[in-house]
Amino acid sequence: MSNYKEYILYYFLNMSKSRELSEELAGFAAFKHISGGENILEAGHRTNYICLVVSGLVRGFYIDEEGNDRTKCFSLKGDWCCSYNYISDMPCPFFLEAEQDTVLAMFNIPDIERIKEKYPILKKMIEELLAQSMLKSEQRICSFISMEAKERYMLIMKEQPELIKMVKQEHIASYLGVTPSSLSRLKRNLSAIAI
Repeated sequence: MSNYKEYILYYFLNMSKSRELSEELAGFAAFKHISGGENILEAGHRTNYICLVVSGLVRGFYIDEEGNDRTKCFSLKGDWCCSYNYISDMPCPFFLEAEQDTVLAMFNIPDIERIKEKYPILKKMIEELLAQSMLKSEQRICSFISMEAKERYMLIMKEQPELIKMVKQEHIASYLGVTPSSLSRLKRNLSAIAI
């Protein structure tokens, strides 16, 4: 547990350069171990926490009208999840699950709001994190509009190669907007080109 606290301390220290703020935030962190495949948040529910992935991998997904699972996003170590209810009082429209055994550092939103009043730098940090999240969403939308599935897969291989190793293939396929068999074909074609 002390290693997790240390990770949180240095994560915030790296962002804020304020030891006092970093120690206070680390003191508010509650750590939760989640087994792979277990839900973190169900669609239609709310949460009073925002979470930092300390280890493992979190997947966000929707269930479409036909009951198909559609991957929205992945959160790796150092990424945030459960941030929807930080910006909206509405129930979360998607599910979050641990793709593999995961440890989350959970921060109670009212605590964050209280600390934000004391440390204006925290407000700036949160704004930057939300802006990064919005930019990621825009880039993903742009990739679906302007790229073929092969190009989207190659972009993941270039920018987040660890995802290819860590994530179930059907979830990578869903994230790319293709069927698992189409993903297998795509990978075979890329392997043939590489030879």
